[in-house]
Amino acid sequence: MKKRKFAIRLGFILVIIGLSLLLFQKGHQKEIQKITEEIMINCPRYEMDVTFYPEEKRIAVIEKVAITNDKAKAFQELYFHLYPNAFKSLDEAPFPKEEIQQAYPDGFEPGYLYVKKISDESSKVNFEIENTILKVMPSKLLEPQDKLVLTIEFDVKIPPALGRFGYGQNTFNLANWYPILAVYDEKGWHKDPYYCVGDPFYSEMGLYDVSIRAPKAYKIAASGSLQEKIVEAGNNVIWNFKTELVRDFAWISSNKFAVESATVDNTQLMSYYFEGENKKYGLKALEYAKNALGFFNEYFGKYPYSHYSVVASDFYIGGMEFPNLVMIGNEFYGSSGFFEYVVVHETAHQWWYGLVGNNQVEEAWLDEALAEYSTLLYYDYFYGRKNGQKVYEQAILNPYKLYEAAHTPGPILRPLSEFVDWKDYSAAVYHKGTIMVKDLEGRIGKGKLQQALRYYFEQNLYKNATTADFIKALNHVTGVDWTDYINDCLRSTDILDKAS
Repeated sequence: MKKRKFAIRLGFILVIIGLSLLLFQKGHQKEIQKITEEIMINCPRYEMDVTFYPEEKRIAVIEKVAITNDKAKAFQELYFHLYPNAFKSLDEAPFPKEEIQQAYPDGFEPGYLYVKKISDESSKVNFEIENTILKVMPSKLLEPQDKLVLTIEFDVKIPPALGRFGYGQNTFNLANWYPILAVYDEKGWHKDPYYCVGDPFYSEMGLYDVSIRAPKAYKIAASGSLQEKIVEAGNNVIWNFKTELVRDFAWISSNKFAVESATVDNTQLMSYYFEGENKKYGLKALEYAKNALGFFNEYFGKYPYSHYSVVASDFYIGGMEFPNLVMIGNEFYGSSGFFEYVVVHETAHQWWYGLVGNNQVEEAWLDEALAEYSTLLYYDYFYGRKNGQKVYEQAILNPYKLYEAAHTPGPILRPLSEFVDWKDYSAAVYHKGTIMVKDLEGRIGKGKLQQALRYYFEQNLYKNATTADFIKALNHVTGVDWTDYINDCLRSTDILDKAS
């Protein structure tokens, strides 16, 4: 009888615990929904009609962007980034000089964005362009809470560059390709140039509705979700994509794509690869991304989007993250090497920079070191701590020691303008940043660091976070002030002494 009463009480307690967890999850979901709705009210909304001319290596675009002034001041001028203009000349192209041959294997040709006309709801609007910055002067002052819709008509010439923006033998890579509203914060307008080292991007969340008219032989992988494909009379298909809250919109097109798909929780996962012998690696990419997406969902917080694509690309730099989509250099499809590592690292960026943003020009460590640390967690989980430690030593610790032996290392926290080259950037941002996070794990424990990262994720979802926000998450979870430790590590030139 006592056993029966105990079992009844235990069952009752478990029911109460289960209901409490369910109520907590529902409350948490409501809070996230509230945050999402608040950001959606004031975020910029982009509508774009794109016509793609692959034979001419260009696109023609009509972009409408709806802007709400959610700041406390009025604006007479608005600023947009025109990143394609960084590709106008060989001297200014955003690649290190020693990598120009890799970037332009078939020789240099210019790329650029040509603005034909800008208008608002009532009239034509004056504008000025200086390099990669577009200054727009609306016909009337944009007061706080005022709304404005600008229509920008432009053409883009796509260069033969194997980078984020350009084309190769297999793909057209259209990233950072349209006028995107610059961030205005407590420091004013951020009008940073397209640096050749690092990821020189800083943007707010927005909503996108993009229609791309392309020849029917071409498939398109893009940010957001494919709403419909309209087959026109003749040779064209219109692909319509819509996004939820994302930082920008990228798309990749090829007439050689084959696609495999899978489902992870509520997300459809797509692997784009080139037809033929690459299918084995297309399936491998799908497997790696599926494992990573599922693991990060549980470890950090749910991926809220319905689609995610891993796309083989003519991209010599390795891998690159965009909302709902990552580029993976085609050279990885045919060898094991770091293929899995790159796919997992770029998938981790869907959390760090995608969902929780940061100023990659001024605080690049925030997304890169966290993406690297997340990749190490993946290896710990799927291959065991010993193998995870081996990957840490091979990918992070030993490369940094080799760099340190031949160079005077600089601090982790520097703006992109202060990095000498990619080696300097990688040693500081990827390697030293990850060494710091691993040392932090040793000091507070893996469980506490997970709690801190989950808190950091939840508090900064859809926002742009800073180093101070990361420290705030650590302090909240541990009850200890980590300000001096983090700042000392970020500014130290000798991370191995500091993180020990």
